[in-house]
Amino acid sequence: MSDDGIPLSSDIASTATLKLASLHTLDPFYTPLEERFERITRLARRALHVPVAAITIVKDGRQWFKSVRGWQVTELEVSKSLCSEVIKTGEQIIVNDTLDDLYLMSNPLVCNDPKFRFYAGVAIKDSTGDTIGTFCVMDVKPRETDDQFGTALADLGHMAQSELFASELNNAQSALITKLGESRRQAMFDSLTRLWNRRGGMDLLNAAVHECAKFDHTLGLCLADIDFFKKVNDQFGHPVGDQVLRKVASEIVATVRPQDVVCRYGGEEFMIILRDVDARACFAVANRICANISQMPIRTRQQDVPMTISIGIAMRDKGDDVSMEQLIAKADKALYISKKKGRNCVSFAQD
Repeated sequence: MSDDGIPLSSDIASTATLKLASLHTLDPFYTPLEERFERITRLARRALHVPVAAITIVKDGRQWFKSVRGWQVTELEVSKSLCSEVIKTGEQIIVNDTLDDLYLMSNPLVCNDPKFRFYAGVAIKDSTGDTIGTFCVMDVKPRETDDQFGTALADLGHMAQSELFASELNNAQSALITKLGESRRQAMFDSLTRLWNRRGGMDLLNAAVHECAKFDHTLGLCLADIDFFKKVNDQFGHPVGDQVLRKVASEIVATVRPQDVVCRYGGEEFMIILRDVDARACFAVANRICANISQMPIRTRQQDVPMTISIGIAMRDKGDDVSMEQLIAKADKALYISKKKGRNCVSFAQD
């Protein structure tokens, strides 16, 4: 989606001035997927029977989608967003048909793709009562709603607000976010999968290796590669390939712990950093990832696209003296073993 839009009006800009410090210490822009927010937007789609659900934060005239299901978007200008009236008024707004609404009928997201015809949103507020974001749902078809819909929308909005006030990312990721400015974080962020990219993942792995050496903790490193990904792109096209990448990224994040790190290591390859786990636990997590992904094919108009993933594991056990480069080399060898075994499996380097 293009982020171009009309100039931000002064009243919206004033209402959208944030006090994020009172909400939490982290700037949410260019931060990775978190399952606690993904869970809410998944629930919203099922409970409210809508194709699109999102949790957003607003800052400096921009809207950041902390979690969004059913629509590939990362950020927008507030002036282009369907949420501008919610941000301006701080009130719940439900528009059954956007073409009948004075404020939304000329919005680019209504007039052009994805041509939203239904919108419902509720404000997310900080501890001082200022609107700092929204919980919203959209549909490409007009809808009729009742009081129960409005109540469920408000309840889900409160859930999202509570999570924003809850504890933040794990210490390593928090430290990286706090240390880096927004522009540098953007350079470490993969907008397609909403994960850290290779550069961000390497920084976090380096920090994890040094921490484990200092305190003699265990560390598991997994390299995961989507099987036959080139065939998916060749047969179904790159849009379906992108959908596969996003689905795999989301499933990995949903399977690991909140404190674990997931990054897009390159192309169709992912890196997963698991702190304080032994080999058995790491193997169990990796097998769960394989199993979950193999059970969730991508549905296209032509047919279902099966997905499997191969994983290689390298361990830093207590007492080991192993560098980041050595861990990556071992995990890469283990991934090669999984591919040789026939794919859709997990291997250790020593196998």
